[in-house]
Amino acid sequence: MRKLLGFVAALAIGVSATLFFAPSAQATTATFTQTSSWSTGYVAEVVVTNDFTVPITGWELAFTLPAGSTVSNLWNAQIATSTPHYTLINTSWNGSLAPGQSVAVGFVVTGTGLPTILWPL
Repeated sequence: MRKLLGFVAALAIGVSATLFFAPSAQATTATFTQTSSWSTGYVAEVVVTNDFTVPITGWELAFTLPAGSTVSNLWNAQIATSTPHYTLINTSWNGSLAPGQSVAVGFVVTGTGLPTILWPL
């Protein structure tokens, strides 16, 4: 496992950060945005983008959450592993990404800990 970039974001609504990954990663960028929050959790979105000039036929996103925070709901991806290290993989209908194409993965976190993005596994 190689940690490429960890980040700390403020708990304010709309906080976002763009993460850039080494050329060996399948999809080269992922953007995390916390879209809403409350005292016991938040909703977040990660947009995975294929920045290569060729299509990819599968993607994964890996992150960790600090103790006390867990993913309680997820859409546009499947959880392959969880708590505290999450590996999200594409669904059957959104695994192929043409050059420049993106997919948005949303999730609800119970707890206030923000993710540390890891890529690739």
